[in-house]
Amino acid sequence: MNRESKRHAAREERRTEQRSHATAAAERSHRTSPAQFLREVRSELRKVAWPGRREVASYTVVVLVTTFVLTLIVWGMDEVIRRAVINAL
Repeated sequence: MNRESKRHAAREERRTEQRSHATAAAERSHRTSPAQFLREVRSELRKVAWPGRREVASYTVVVLVTTFVLTLIVWGMDEVIRRAVINAL
């Protein structure tokens, strides 16, 4: 990379930094009030497709079974490594 291309890259970097600082300042000046924020949160939560009782129960079973299986796998690997280290000594 020659000197001219380095200078060009540095100028471009400074320009993008200036743009990002200007954008950040503009965003800070347009903040909403806490009450407006809570109203928007409530309206977004109304749009959510909440799962039913049966769906939540099935997801819970899947999570518990997966956790149990992974616990057994980690325990088994720990046991094998522990015995290998003890037998190596």
